[in-house]
Amino acid sequence: RYARQRHIGGGNGKGGIDAVALDAGHFHQAGHRVTVLDRNRKPLKKLGVTGNGRGNLLNRGELRYYGDADFALRVLEHMPRPEVEEFLQNAGVSLTEEDEGRVYPACYQASAAVDALLAQMDALGVERRQNVRVTALRREDSGFLLEGVESVYGEEKSKKNGKVKKGELLEERPVRFRADRVIAAFGGAAAPAHGTDGTAYGLLTELGHTLHTPRPALCPLVTAAPIPEKLAGQRVRAKLTLWDSAGKLLDQRRGELLFTADGVSGIAAMQLARNVRPGCVLSIDLTEALTGVADTDLGAWLQERLKKLAGRTAAQFFTGAAVPALADEIFRQAGVPQGETRVSEWSAEEVRALSRAIRDFRLVLSGVRGFEAAQVTAGGISASEFDPATMESRLIPGLYATGELLDADGDCGGYNLLFAFATGLLAGQG
Repeated sequence: RYARQRHIGGGNGKGGIDAVALDAGHFHQAGHRVTVLDRNRKPLKKLGVTGNGRGNLLNRGELRYYGDADFALRVLEHMPRPEVEEFLQNAGVSLTEEDEGRVYPACYQASAAVDALLAQMDALGVERRQNVRVTALRREDSGFLLEGVESVYGEEKSKKNGKVKKGELLEERPVRFRADRVIAAFGGAAAPAHGTDGTAYGLLTELGHTLHTPRPALCPLVTAAPIPEKLAGQRVRAKLTLWDSAGKLLDQRRGELLFTADGVSGIAAMQLARNVRPGCVLSIDLTEALTGVADTDLGAWLQERLKKLAGRTAAQFFTGAAVPALADEIFRQAGVPQGETRVSEWSAEEVRALSRAIRDFRLVLSGVRGFEAAQVTAGGISASEFDPATMESRLIPGLYATGELLDADGDCGGYNLLFAFATGLLAGQG
């Protein structure tokens, strides 16, 4: 059915690279000769650390995508989740579902998925070339020319503590490849320590594709003023609302928040990162953190607490409900002094001020921590310039793109790898 063609999938990082490498076996089964070029020393490096090493491979919940979300949804119409799961299971990966639809390898080890998929590729005779960084991609009459640099390293050595010392860089030599078709799976700009530094976008813009400015997504938020030292490291469950500097609602999330030395982190906070700009205000509703129940009537809770603890000093009012550092900040934002004043002496206005500070604990943001701390990239190569049924470029026949390289990104919880797998499978079929 298929002409015997040579496909080169080049890459240097996360989502897209994973897609081309993992789907290489699929192309091979269709009758193609496949070579995968990977910038890293270790294959599928980012897949091996996803989900904090537990391997959050996809999500069975409601689809949540941003950027060109319509494109992502069309992709998943052409390659539904059950087919992605079948692909993984056919490669030998047993799957299990956790809270909120998150799907992991049954053993909760990302390395198990990496090993199974690499074994599948090896069994099919897929050629893998590590330490190859593609620096140029050109269209030719007969296909494509790829130029790059291959790094050559010395032998790895075992250390006394059981760890492996990486071999030293011996040389970098130029390499060239020709291919009938190319799947560009370079990933984005997030987590450059794992191989994605954003430099690969230029390979497609030089061919005429459009780049939407890449931004860090799913990463910690940075506040304009430092977080008090004693508060840093504290975790709370809260509702988070993001406002721009003009008071426009940008986003809202609920979940865990972690105070850090320079701002806030935790999944709920990180989900807001794609919309953060300097001057944004983060409003934190601490009702759940103090009462244990998100929909508590805060006014009634405060009045009941005032009755029970009437003999306490102001400084002791939140003892047992909040750590002292958080209580201090609530008092500060409310403008209510602590000292030795008895809670029974508070005025009605002071109680209302405390209620406002709990429901609307505010932090002014200066931005986000950056690509080095981001899990995924917002923005990227315009997805609209590719066919969501085949992932083939509408501008350059024979060129395909997958995963995080494109300007579609998803929530934390497996959505980004789901998109990477789905686009990789469609590219293989296309």
